[in-house]
Amino acid sequence: MNGTQIIEVVYGEGWDFGRGVVLGPIGAEAAAARDAAGEPYAVVLRQADSLGAIVAHVDWSHHYLGLWVSDLHGRRFMEVDLRRLAADRLFLTCRRGWAYPDEGSPEFAADAGRVTIELRPDGRGTQIVEPQGDKGGSRYTTADVPEEQRWFPVPEFGQWKALLAPLGGDHAPGCELRETVTVARTGESGGPNWRAPRGMRPGHLNELFTPGARFSTDRQEYTVWEPIPAGTLRLPSGRLVARDPTYGECEQDAGFTVTVAPGDYPVQLASAGYTAEHEGRTLILDEYTAARVLVSERPAVRWELALLPGQDERLLRDGQFYGFGVDAGTGAFADASTAADLGRRFWDGQVSGVLTEDDHGIAVVDDTATGTNLIAYPSGRGDGAYPVWIGRDTDGEVACFVADMLILTGAEPLPRGAGEDRSTK
Repeated sequence: MNGTQIIEVVYGEGWDFGRGVVLGPIGAEAAAARDAAGEPYAVVLRQADSLGAIVAHVDWSHHYLGLWVSDLHGRRFMEVDLRRLAADRLFLTCRRGWAYPDEGSPEFAADAGRVTIELRPDGRGTQIVEPQGDKGGSRYTTADVPEEQRWFPVPEFGQWKALLAPLGGDHAPGCELRETVTVARTGESGGPNWRAPRGMRPGHLNELFTPGARFSTDRQEYTVWEPIPAGTLRLPSGRLVARDPTYGECEQDAGFTVTVAPGDYPVQLASAGYTAEHEGRTLILDEYTAARVLVSERPAVRWELALLPGQDERLLRDGQFYGFGVDAGTGAFADASTAADLGRRFWDGQVSGVLTEDDHGIAVVDDTATGTNLIAYPSGRGDGAYPVWIGRDTDGEVACFVADMLILTGAEPLPRGAGEDRSTK
């Protein structure tokens, strides 16, 4: 977009970059109504009859404004992800650019160089440079982005020149924006081709602790066993910590922002098994799939991600989550008042060989002086990062905390009663 070119502004459900057409066109009045109601819509800035465009995906109900920029060949070469963290301000969470080797390179070609900047509201950030895209190495450095280039005003409806600032430069100097009406081509889909990014959603967490429940994955079918008692967790502060017990002091020790009444709560380990053939024999193999702290006997009917102070779920991109890291194949629950100290004692006991575990790998470290304890359990298939979900009952009260080991997160529950029922072991 150059010089004093007239830039058309059109609204719709989305934009087809390859063909340069608006999907499900809507008028400015209807788009303004959607904006006010927080409903999703798209804004397209383009020169007439050009495949090059700046497209804004707006969905205030999910605190999201996403920008894509395409070149004259219809290839997207820049993405900007902004989140509305205040009524009048947008935060730049991610900006990614692609450099195509030549005009014939397809969109997002494997050898297209990439530069990605990921930012956090606390001032931290990372820059990832991949000069050869998927076909070369990468370099990670601290993102040197000043505060005024991390935060931007929320554009008022119709004031779309404000969309240019987060792109990192003036992409349309001296341009004039004019709203126009575009008619969809015959047979053009009226539906959107995008949605606001969303963090990971919880799987079927209640079923992980329901004996006889069955799951199907792309590799095998699992049957859920009886929950394994893992002891009683003492929470004198009511603030739960989930962490790798072998870590030193860590950010998880602050505990989750959602607390419960001080007290003692049972802990359970979930397991499930599947059959496998080995050297002519049929084996039943078990896996530990989750651990939970039961706060009440009432069933959980809705779930939310457990967060530490300073974490903001609105910043998560597709599939992302806040969780606790594991490097020793072990997770643990503890009270925030003594989590760090009990973690050190767990590690000392493990190194010295005096720490005892039961047949399921569960270990308990007690502190008689404070009346607190730490309950450790195997973290599924080992190291990684794992989310903790808060289950709430029909009254909105906390019913449980579940640490999901992500083994059956994407699995589909199977109907009960079909096939062999191995509900107990």
